[in-house]
Amino acid sequence: MPHGIYLDNNLTTRPSKKAISDMLVFLTEQWGSPSAPHQMGQALFPAMKEAYQSLYALLGAKEVDDVIFTSSGEEGVNHVFAAAFYDITLPTGKNQFLCANEDEAPALMAISRLEQQGCVGKMVSTNRDGQVTAAEIAENISPRTALISLSWANGLTGVVNPIAEISALCQERGIKLHVDATHVLGKLFFNLDELNIDFITFSGDRFHAPKGSGGLYIKAGVKCSPFILGGMEQGGLRAGNLNVPGLIALGTAAKEALDARDLLCTEIARLTRKLEIGIKEKFPEAVLFFQDQEKLPHTTTIAFPGITNEAFLYALNRQNVFASIGGGSFQQIGLILAAAGIDAVLAHTAISFSLSRETTEDEIDRAIQLITDTAKRLRKTSQQLLK
Repeated sequence: MPHGIYLDNNLTTRPSKKAISDMLVFLTEQWGSPSAPHQMGQALFPAMKEAYQSLYALLGAKEVDDVIFTSSGEEGVNHVFAAAFYDITLPTGKNQFLCANEDEAPALMAISRLEQQGCVGKMVSTNRDGQVTAAEIAENISPRTALISLSWANGLTGVVNPIAEISALCQERGIKLHVDATHVLGKLFFNLDELNIDFITFSGDRFHAPKGSGGLYIKAGVKCSPFILGGMEQGGLRAGNLNVPGLIALGTAAKEALDARDLLCTEIARLTRKLEIGIKEKFPEAVLFFQDQEKLPHTTTIAFPGITNEAFLYALNRQNVFASIGGGSFQQIGLILAAAGIDAVLAHTAISFSLSRETTEDEIDRAIQLITDTAKRLRKTSQQLLK
C-alpha cells in the first residue's frame, strides 16, 4: 500500500512500536492467567501493576479510585449505563438519562435500549459554539435524572465541552456524571481532583494502544455493578480471564501519551494551525469552524463550499490523504454542524482532520497542496456541471 498522509487519528491511531513490543512476551512466554494461584499467574503481577499505575497517572486518578481494563471505550460506556440502571434507576426510580445531540453512537444507543425498559432519554443541544453548556443541561435535568453522559470533546469538530462547570452542576444536584475522555487523554491538561466526575471511559487505540483496549475509571465510593459477569477478576468489576497482553500495551501507550502531552499541545497544535492557514491561503473559499472556542490541539474541521464532503473524501482517498466526515461510532459531521446552527448545505461540505504525535511537517506541507489542488479541481468540475 502506498504511503499515505493519515489525518484520521480520532478514529484510530497507529499502535506504538514499544506498546506492541512490550505485549509480545505476554503472548509467547508469560501467557498464564493472573486468576491462577500458581507461579504462572503470580509472575504476571509486577508488569500488570506497572501498567495500571500508568493508567492511573494518565487519568490523574487516586489509588482509592478504580480503573478497570476493558475491550474498548464502547464497552466502558455500556458498562456505565447498565450500572446506572441497576444501581440508580431500579432502587430509586430515577429514570431520566441525558446526553448531547452530538454524542457518539455508544451513548445514544445505550439510552435507546434503556428507553425500552421504561427510561426516558433526553438529548441536550449544543450551542452555536459547538459546546454543551451547563446552563443548557440545567434546563433539561429533573429530580428524576439518574445520569448525565457527555463526550469531553467532540472527535470531529475538536470542540471541548466545559466539563468543570458541568461537573459542578452535577455535584450540586446530586446527579452522577459520566465523561468519555477518549479524545482528550494525552491532548489536554486537567486536574481530576478539581472535577467531580463519577465515571470516565476511553478507548486506547486513540493514543497509540492496540485496538481492543480501553478503560473505565470509577470514582472512589461510587457504586458500579459489573457489566460482564462470571468471576471476580478486576475486583469483581469485570469478569473473564484478563487480556494481560492488551493491558501491558495499553499501559505502555498511556505512559507514552503522558510523556508526549507537551508535544501535542505545542508542536502538533502548530502543525494543525499550519494546515488551517495553508488551506485557507491556497483555497480562500474554505471555511474554518470554531476558531474562537477551546479545541483539541490536533483536530480541525474545514468546509469547502460547493463540494459535497462525500465526493471530496473519496477524491482525497484517491490521493492517499485520509480524513473523516464521520461514520462508524461518529455521527456524520454535517449533522453535527447543522445541529450547532450552521447552514446545512455548508455543513455537508465539511471535512474533519485529526493529527497525531507522528504527523510530520512534510506530511502537512504535502497535505495542504493535495487538499487544495483537489478542492480546486472538484470546484471547477462542479461549476462546469452547473452551466
